[in-house]
Amino acid sequence: MSSPGISVRGATTAPYPGYMLIGRGKAFAWTLTSAGADIIDTYAETLCGGSKTKYLFKGRCRSMEKVAAGTISFGAAKTSATFHRTVHGPVIGYATDATTGKTVALSRRRSTYGRETVDLLFNQQLTYGRVHNAREFVKAAQKPPQTFNSFYVSATESAFTTTGLMPMRPAGVNPTLPVDGRGTYEWRGFLSAAAHPSAINPASGLIVNWNNKPAKDFPAGDGRFGSEGGLQRNLLLTTELARYPKAKLADAAMCTTLGEQACSELRGMIGIFDAPLGGGYGGWHQYMWKDLRSVLGQSVTAPYTVRYCGAGVLATCAGDLWAAIAAGAAEAVPALGADPAAWQEAVTTVGFSPVSRYTMQWTNRPSGIHQVMSFGQ
Repeated sequence: MSSPGISVRGATTAPYPGYMLIGRGKAFAWTLTSAGADIIDTYAETLCGGSKTKYLFKGRCRSMEKVAAGTISFGAAKTSATFHRTVHGPVIGYATDATTGKTVALSRRRSTYGRETVDLLFNQQLTYGRVHNAREFVKAAQKPPQTFNSFYVSATESAFTTTGLMPMRPAGVNPTLPVDGRGTYEWRGFLSAAAHPSAINPASGLIVNWNNKPAKDFPAGDGRFGSEGGLQRNLLLTTELARYPKAKLADAAMCTTLGEQACSELRGMIGIFDAPLGGGYGGWHQYMWKDLRSVLGQSVTAPYTVRYCGAGVLATCAGDLWAAIAAGAAEAVPALGADPAAWQEAVTTVGFSPVSRYTMQWTNRPSGIHQVMSFGQ
């Protein structure tokens, strides 16, 4: 985009008309990764008045707001879509209180509700060249309510900060569980900008992130439950970078270094290599990794009181793991054949558009947007 007052290049999406989502100006560049911070809570609403659409809040029995969301059509059939809202947010379902046996409504509160487009102010500042240094970047990044890890680099500076409107919860609230919605456990404001994870011109000269936890003890959203342990994808990057403390840009040109034959072989692997998704580190993966490190005698912060693999005996653990792999293979061979390379799921497609019949193939991609910035060319 080039016009009076604007000189940027990069990538954008439909919700960012006229502004770059990630890109570069004349002498700086910026980019983002998803942060997945904890900005959503579920509230259990106590019903009252003998109705599933009335609830208690601060001593009053209130009626839920009924919201008309339009019409859903399928062929000749048409259905009016409506939902209910409480003071906390949309009602997403009902459940039974295990203590009282009574039905409660579940509503979802999101700090960004009604503020979704405020993110544009940050991208506007960058697109229009109103950010001139790392500190101005961190200050501008205080605007977006959505949670992103945001990065800035120029010839002389670099910066990182995690954006978002982070709720301050009262003591006693477990954000991974439904919260009593009667008014006692409301948010106490939002985290100050100074308390957000950030860095300006780190001594190491490196800022490394791969959609991972931005800082120690910084809470993750419910959708990342179980994925925020000691195992993070960016360890692949930091470990490799540590091997080359004085690496230059030319070292990243692998084809030049490796030669055409080796580079061709690497290109041939594209589409075959299928590393775990970001979600692949969720659930049991973190617990397994911590348990295995304990069995191996490695240093572990807050070790488990129980050793799971092999009851803590290394030889037994190794035997159990190999036995599990052998059992899986024995089960796969009759159904899929003896060649492990053929043990693949069928390619699936997803219906993508309500107005056409084409489908799109799902792929395990590393990122939605690939970005390499080069200056002076």
